[in-house]
Amino acid sequence: MRRRFSGPVIAAVVLLVETTPVALSEPSVAQPARLERVSVAPLDHSSPPAPRERAPIRAEGHDIPLSGDGKHLIVDGTLNGMVSGPMLIDTGASYCVLTRGTAEKLGLQRRGERTIPVATANGQVDADLVEIDAVQLRGARLSGVDAVIMDAVEPPLIGIIGLNFLARYRFSVDLAEGTLRLEP
Repeated sequence: MRRRFSGPVIAAVVLLVETTPVALSEPSVAQPARLERVSVAPLDHSSPPAPRERAPIRAEGHDIPLSGDGKHLIVDGTLNGMVSGPMLIDTGASYCVLTRGTAEKLGLQRRGERTIPVATANGQVDADLVEIDAVQLRGARLSGVDAVIMDAVEPPLIGIIGLNFLARYRFSVDLAEGTLRLEP
């Protein structure tokens, strides 16, 4: 008589063959085959292997001071280690944004002839896409951050920190403390 086992039972048997034998009950018409006993003890009962050494996990967080008028969250940022100034935090912006003046100071030009469509309050516009070598907010530093060039903010702001920066961290805002918390 040929027996058919369902996928989960076959997977369990394959797993258990490598670890230890098990007893399966005879399948009946009313019940499908099921495991009676499961043991995952290794076949080799010698001393367990020594635990692998792991590199220490850096769970360093960064508390970045916020300023602003209560409606806007502003942080001090440094771009490519050259240009520093206030930047707007905007979780609704998909990309970081540089003003044209900031891009000129950094010597950044668009990638080839490439522009991307950007939705603004005044409708859709095409914006130049560039890569910033380094964006730093206090101790939090990321390399290779895409940004669009457009005058979406007024001086003294040098740009916008968008989600493509923030999403690479676990982030939270504490308005009572006036901090932006970034954790790896």
